[in-house]
Amino acid sequence: MALLLRDHPQIVFLGSSTWPPAWSNLRTHAAKQVEGEVGTLIGTILPENVPTTLYVQMEYDGEPYLGTLMVDDAAFARKLHDFLQKHIGLSIKEVGNLDLSHML
Repeated sequence: MALLLRDHPQIVFLGSSTWPPAWSNLRTHAAKQVEGEVGTLIGTILPENVPTTLYVQMEYDGEPYLGTLMVDDAAFARKLHDFLQKHIGLSIKEVGNLDLSHML
């Protein structure tokens, strides 16, 4: 049975789901805030100094956005980063629909 990324029990931080990320416009257009599973995945960043935080980069309406996925487990964050790198170009909604049952 499929376990969708949006429903994965490890995409949580302190007991709360962090999917979809809260998006921040990278060009500082405060009026262009977006929410939910919108845009297209253009990359991920896993900083070495914060191994439980995965930054998700997306583009929406020609603008770049950055979202934060916080998780409780650094090893899972690394696996998720590597997995998402293989799915660049998908819509964020399609990303949410990806099967992560192999990452339990």
